[in-house]
This record gives sequence, structure tokens and C-alpha cells, in this order.
Amino acid sequence: MMDNEQLPKGYKNTEVGVIPEDWEVKKLGDIGENIIGLTYSPNDVKSYGHLVLRSSNIQNNKLAFENNVFVEMELPNRVIVKENDILICVRNGSKHLIGKCALIDKATEGSAFGAFMSVYRTKNAEFIFHQFQSNIIQKQIDEVMGATINQLTNKDLSTFQIPLPKEDKEQTAIATALSDADALINS
Repeated sequence: MMDNEQLPKGYKNTEVGVIPEDWEVKKLGDIGENIIGLTYSPNDVKSYGHLVLRSSNIQNNKLAFENNVFVEMELPNRVIVKENDILICVRNGSKHLIGKCALIDKATEGSAFGAFMSVYRTKNAEFIFHQFQSNIIQKQIDEVMGATINQLTNKDLSTFQIPLPKEDKEQTAIATALSDADALINS
């Protein structure tokens, strides 16, 4: 943290670093909800049925469909993804995959997600999705992980803090600018 005297005008020190004075620090649990994924048995896996999104369906922070699993079973409503849900890998044998995420698009809406995944649902999804790519959330993931098994619980996720503009219009403008920059880099 910087001394308050060294801060540029219009900024303040917070738990997550220096942010604009008119922003606030919020816990993810206060502005959205975490939902745990579907548990299924090998007998439920078929070559048809409901797509179950897993960590392999997230590549470079985007949805990917090269390695799909389908199940034929009754699905609880809680495991059905909606557009703008943030799909997050919360358990994996590989520690560096914990926290990787993708934003659910219209075409993928209605799919299920597996037990080693979580969905974070909020009205601020596009802005918060970009926060997951930042050091702010990655540092909190690293702190929680420590020497434990490679997993984030819903309780862990709900305590993560992020800087958030108070105005929805500002969140949208920032998320759009970051998405445009990502698209430019990818092209």
C-alpha cells in the first residue's frame, strides 16, 4: 500500500490496493451467488444427452468444446447455466487450473456444469469476469490455496474482495473496453 500522501488525487488505499475514491470494495458473496456443480456417476455418461461443462471446456478464458462429456439423467435446476454466468474451475489435480474461468454465452446456456466446477452468478458478471483475470482475485486464490488440496470452496469464493465502481454504467464501459482489448489481442 502507498502512503496516503503519495496517492494521486482522487484515489484511496483499500484492502485490494489503490482504487478510485468513488469505487467500493465488495465481497463476491455480497453481490452474487456461488453454485456448486453436478455430481454424476460413470453410468450416467453417454454419447448423447446434456452437455456437462468441465475444466477442459475452458481454454484461455473462453469456452471450448473439443473434449465434451454428456449425461443422460434428471438435472437439478441449480446446475443449469445461464447466459453471463461465470464458470469457474474450483477443484483440479493441477493447482494452476484453479480459478480459470469463462463467461457463459447464449449458445451454451442450458448446459450443466460438473462437480469440480462452480458458477458465480451476478448482475455484474462481465465486469467481475475480468476481475478473475486480474492479480486481485488470483492473489486471493493463492492465499486460500496455500498448502491445502487444490480446491476453492463456495465459502472461499464468497469472501474474495474486488474493487467495484458504484455505477453500473461505469462497470459496463470498463468491461466493454477490456473485452475489446482482449479481442484485439486475440486477432
